[in-house]
Amino acid sequence: MLERDDYLRFRLPEALKERFKLFCYLKGITMSDTVRELIEEVLRNEDLEKLLQEKLLQEKLKNNITEDE
Repeated sequence: MLERDDYLRFRLPEALKERFKLFCYLKGITMSDTVRELIEEVLRNEDLEKLLQEKLLQEKLKNNITEDE
C-alpha cells in the first residue's frame, strides 16, 4: 500500500523563501523535495526515544514544581 503524501504549511520571511527558491532552482531540485530530504535527515540523526524520555521528565518535573507551590 502506498503512503499518501500530506501537506505541511509554514511561514517564512519573504527574503528567505526567495533565496531558498533560487537555491533549489540553481540545484535543479524542487522546494518540496529539498524540504522532504532535510526533514528525513533531521529525523535520521535524532534519537526520538531519547527526546521523548527527556520531554516526559521535563513535564514530570514541571508538574511536581507546580503542585508544590
